[in-house]
Amino acid sequence: MKLWLILINDFCHDLFTGLWFGSFVTVFVLRGKVGDPALLQELTTLFTWLCLSSLFAIMITGMCRFFYYRNWDSGWNDAEKVSIKKRLLKIKHALLGGSMVLGTGLVIAWAL
Repeated sequence: MKLWLILINDFCHDLFTGLWFGSFVTVFVLRGKVGDPALLQELTTLFTWLCLSSLFAIMITGMCRFFYYRNWDSGWNDAEKVSIKKRLLKIKHALLGGSMVLGTGLVIAWAL
């Protein structure tokens, strides 16, 4: 895969992860601050769609990373360091994946 495509994909993956998290936090804060139920519902719906769209983009760009240019050892010379990097990436994705399921579930529940 061309380097510029990899950089754009990585940027998009990180950007949409931030958008997902931001939309979740925004809905959480709005629920405590907005008194008008109609406005709260409208804003919750808007941010729910942003959350779900971002989640879809995260999965697509993550699959591109996983299937097309998974290079575990770029810049890493030692097999032990590569093993540590793999383990940390698995832990990171397990934690983020769990929070994504929980957070997206909450946003959807709040939107209904």
